[in-house]
Amino acid sequence: MKRFVLLLVLASIVGVSLYLFLRGSPTAGPSARTEEVMALAAQKSRDLQSVRLNATGHFRLEGGTIPSSGTVTLDGILQDAGDSVQMDVSVDALVAPGGDGSQTFRLQGAGEMIVVGKKELFFKVESLSTEPDGTLFQPELLALLTGQWWTVPAPASDQAGTVPGGTMTPSPSVLRAQAQVVRVTADRGTDTVGGSAAYHYDVALDSGKLLAYLEEVAAARKETIDRESLRASIAGLDASGEMWIDAETYVLKKVTWEISTLKTGQGTLSGSFTVLLSDFDAAPVVAPPADAKLFSPTSFFQLDSTQNVPGGTLTPEQLEQYQSLF
Repeated sequence: MKRFVLLLVLASIVGVSLYLFLRGSPTAGPSARTEEVMALAAQKSRDLQSVRLNATGHFRLEGGTIPSSGTVTLDGILQDAGDSVQMDVSVDALVAPGGDGSQTFRLQGAGEMIVVGKKELFFKVESLSTEPDGTLFQPELLALLTGQWWTVPAPASDQAGTVPGGTMTPSPSVLRAQAQVVRVTADRGTDTVGGSAAYHYDVALDSGKLLAYLEEVAAARKETIDRESLRASIAGLDASGEMWIDAETYVLKKVTWEISTLKTGQGTLSGSFTVLLSDFDAAPVVAPPADAKLFSPTSFFQLDSTQNVPGGTLTPEQLEQYQSLF
C-alpha cells in the first residue's frame, strides 16, 4: 500500500513536470527575453500558494518484477505552497505479476488522497478491479478497504516535513522547478491557453540542474539524500517537452513532457504527461476527512468471523487468510 501511495504522489509531482511533444520546426532559438520570462515564471511559482491541476499521462514500467503499462489521470489541488495536497486519481493499466509475462491482468482503480501539512496522510480507494478475473485481490480485502477514508500516521522518528515512506508532498516551490531545472531549446512565440496569451517554449530537462535542485530542496527541509544513488538514477534521464507561460501574469498554465528513460527501484520508467494548471491562488482549501480510520494491520485483526462486510461474511478460514496478507 505504501508503494501504491508513493506512486500516486510521484504521479502528481511528475504530472506537474514531464512529457515530450516536439512538433514542426522551431520558429526561433532562446533569447534574452526567453531567459527573462523563465526567471519571472520561477519567481511567480516561488510566491504561489495554491493551484488546481488536471493531468493525464501514459506510462510503461519495464525490467522489474511487476512490468506494467497504462494510463493515469489526476485532478486535484496543491495548497499552502505545496504543503497540502488533495488529488483524485484513476488508473487503467496492464500488469504482469512476477515479471515473466506468464499472466497479465488489466487493473482499473480510482481513489483519492489527501496530505495536510506534510505529515497527515489520508487515502480512500473508491474502486479496484481486475480482468480477466478477480484473483489478483482477495474480495475480503477489497470489501474492507474500499469506500472508507484511512489515515497513515507518521512514525515519531520522522523528521518534520515527512510522512511514512519519506517526503510525500511537493516542495513548497514545486512549480518553480519547471523553470529552474529545464533549458529552453526553442521559442515558438505566443499561443492562446485558457483564453489568454501565453509564451510557448520547447524545453528539455537538465539532469545536472535537477540534481542541484533536489539537493537544495533536501537542504531546505533538513533532510539527507543519497547523492550518488540519486545521480545514478537520473544520469540517463531523457525528458523533453513544451511549456506555456501566461504572457501577463507569468504563471505556468500548461506543460507537456515525455520521459524516455528513468531508472527506478521497480524498473525503467517511461511515459508522457499533459498538465493544465488553473485557479492560481484561488484553489479551494484542502481539509482532512472527518471519518478517517487508522490504517494498520492491527485495525483488521479486531474482526471476528461473524462480522459482516460489504460483499459477504468472513469465515474463520477467510479471516485467517486475510490476516496472513499483513
